[in-house]
Amino acid sequence: DPVGKTVSMLSVPRDLIGVPLGNGNEYGPKLNSLMEYADRRPDEFPDGGIATLRRAIAALLGVEIHYHAEINLNGFRRMVDAVGGVEVEVARPIDDPTYDGGRGFSIGAGRRHLDGATALAYVRSRKGAGDSDFTRALRQQQVLVALRDAVTADGSVLWELPELLRAVGGTISTDLPYQR
Repeated sequence: DPVGKTVSMLSVPRDLIGVPLGNGNEYGPKLNSLMEYADRRPDEFPDGGIATLRRAIAALLGVEIHYHAEINLNGFRRMVDAVGGVEVEVARPIDDPTYDGGRGFSIGAGRRHLDGATALAYVRSRKGAGDSDFTRALRQQQVLVALRDAVTADGSVLWELPELLRAVGGTISTDLPYQR
């Protein structure tokens, strides 16, 4: 909200189908394929994938979306490592034997310190018993908040962390205006 100077984080389920595009049409396949689909069809979607996705989510939710931020997950892993890891409270154990092509991912419940690779697995895993896109979305938001907390802990300032800046370089793209 540029007026109230607040930011909201919302996770939209990737498997939604029949999503309105904001122009009277619907996108029938799963929402998670819309951005790539639009990028491959510039004649049909001249504004590109991210703008198409943003309009579709705005139409779906009935709200204006002012800006977006896109996070590259491998860069995300580097960002977590650059701040020395993140602290999260794992609500329930996860055992996803299918994660990463069958390598699997497991983590026990409780307070955990996650390095970049573990944080990435924690936010990407979705096929453990009782898991869904919703539980995964909650973990993604949890880790993003933990990353913010790690960056600002002990009076740390983003600009004082050269390794984090290197990790951020190709990690985040956004159309948020920068103002001092």
